[in-house]
Amino acid sequence: MDAGRKTLAAWENRGVDDPVDEIIAAEAPPSARHIWILGRPKLIAAARPWAPTSFWCDDLRDLEPVRRSHGEDIIANPMDGEEGPVPDQVWMELPESLDALDDILSILHGLAAARGVTNLHVVAGGRIRRMNKSLNDVAARWFDDVHASLGRRRARVLHFSSPRVNPARGAGWPRRNRIRTMNLEVELVAHGGVFHGAGLDPGTALLLDQRGTMLSRLPSRARILDLGCGNGVIATTLALELQGAAAVSARDVSWIAVDSTRMTARANHIDVDVSQADGLRGIPDRSLDLVVTNPPFHRGSARDSAPTRRMLTDAGRVLRPGGQLWCVYNSHLPWGEHLDAEVGPTQQVARTKAYTVTRTIRE
Repeated sequence: MDAGRKTLAAWENRGVDDPVDEIIAAEAPPSARHIWILGRPKLIAAARPWAPTSFWCDDLRDLEPVRRSHGEDIIANPMDGEEGPVPDQVWMELPESLDALDDILSILHGLAAARGVTNLHVVAGGRIRRMNKSLNDVAARWFDDVHASLGRRRARVLHFSSPRVNPARGAGWPRRNRIRTMNLEVELVAHGGVFHGAGLDPGTALLLDQRGTMLSRLPSRARILDLGCGNGVIATTLALELQGAAAVSARDVSWIAVDSTRMTARANHIDVDVSQADGLRGIPDRSLDLVVTNPPFHRGSARDSAPTRRMLTDAGRVLRPGGQLWCVYNSHLPWGEHLDAEVGPTQQVARTKAYTVTRTIRE
């Protein structure tokens, strides 16, 4: 039995039945010096018997259980620029976003080139229904050998190997873009996987168009939070508008969102306290005057509204009496009724066919 089949047998013996994880483990080359797993935490059990293993995922909610189970030493973020082991194999979840794939492959290519790793092999798995030929085209910018496996149980692996000597780098990451929102120009900086990249999406634009009303009732030295900060456009715009008259903070469960927000704030020479955290955990009761959010209605590719419901409900805990929660969401979603029932009186401030902006007052 070759090493790849041994890995698959070990995986199956652990009683885990995930077709994407299974095909990644089965398709991985038979030997490895070091394996880096990105975004598929259950693969750690399959990889560790065969080679030293590092792990990273962007979402704090998936990273913390790995940290508790396997210890801090296994955690290695390819995007933070710190020194660490450069693997000869990467087992990864295939991003749906072409920009996210281009960003991570550019980083892996750069790490391999800097450390003289010429035999880097990336095994990227996903569901067949979410794959298209453009993924191969992106990978071919960075690797000479790009090919797909045969499908298995509606899953497939793409193999990227032989890093190119002269890669087609394109515009590079992170991306920069200067946008205008009413009377302000804001420079956005973002990683490839961040929602709407280095741009201003229509929902957030509608929300920021209401900021005159939003900021008019704030007390002196107000405390403001951009919840689910993404590329940082909300936090940075509010901080620029207020010019030090309030303390602006931002948080997100995503590392790339937090890093993008930090870069955006720095690019605009403004102070924003940015942190990676799950919702409003750790924020004291009745400590904020304003929470502003463009909340997600899904987690990854799964449309799960439960985390957003919990997050919006918890806003009632952290707001001071009279504090405000401003929210923008797709107009077909029932967040207005939920906010009115769980947090406080909620008023529709602006609405288009696609988006609704609401203001909720904490009583």
